[in-house]
Amino acid sequence: MTTSELSATTDAFRALARSSPWRWRTLHLRHRSGSRPGELQVEVEAWLTRPDGVRVAGADGRLLRPGVEGQRADGRATRPWVPPPAELRADGLVDRRADAYADDGLFWSSYHWVAMLDPVELSHHVRVEELREDEVAGRRAWRARLVAEEGYEPRCGGNCCELIYSQAGLHADFSDDLSRLPEAWRGRRYPDAYDTALDVGTGVVVRLHPLGGEADGPWLENDILEVDASFG
Repeated sequence: MTTSELSATTDAFRALARSSPWRWRTLHLRHRSGSRPGELQVEVEAWLTRPDGVRVAGADGRLLRPGVEGQRADGRATRPWVPPPAELRADGLVDRRADAYADDGLFWSSYHWVAMLDPVELSHHVRVEELREDEVAGRRAWRARLVAEEGYEPRCGGNCCELIYSQAGLHADFSDDLSRLPEAWRGRRYPDAYDTALDVGTGVVVRLHPLGGEADGPWLENDILEVDASFG
């Protein structure tokens, strides 16, 4: 089934969130993000090649040092990409992954970056509401209001780098014993939900904005420019 034939359903949205490592090999994007709405802290352009090719330039064009130790200076991958084992659905999306998190070596800056490229954490223990079709930077996207529920398992939780900044994300790092939660961290306020868009072709998070509540939350935007192109 081609991307244009996929239908936006809750099950398909969750499957798309699991599918990024199987849906692209190279990605060229423009990224913007901040720790609270209206505040732009990061603005970069990135060229990514699975499994470990990372080249990132600032808004001024200055090349920023990749965050992968031992990576080639030109930012190209050092080995071929072989997606990890997975069970695919009839529509080509991933039904089940052998490993929760694929090691594709695309870390830069923080695990929030890694999570947006492979948002498998949005595939379970996240309530999907108001799902609809959308277009982001000229590409088809599925957009929804997401609420993290207890049991949410971010790649890096504890209110560090989870995609959905939430109490459930905080609890993820203390799920074995919530009594270990530092007293100073209790009673934090969070957004009510996140307005989240996944690019249908790649499974990458292209929009992530906090909604409501009495607290600010981190946000991000990605404009995808090229998929599976050859980078020089």
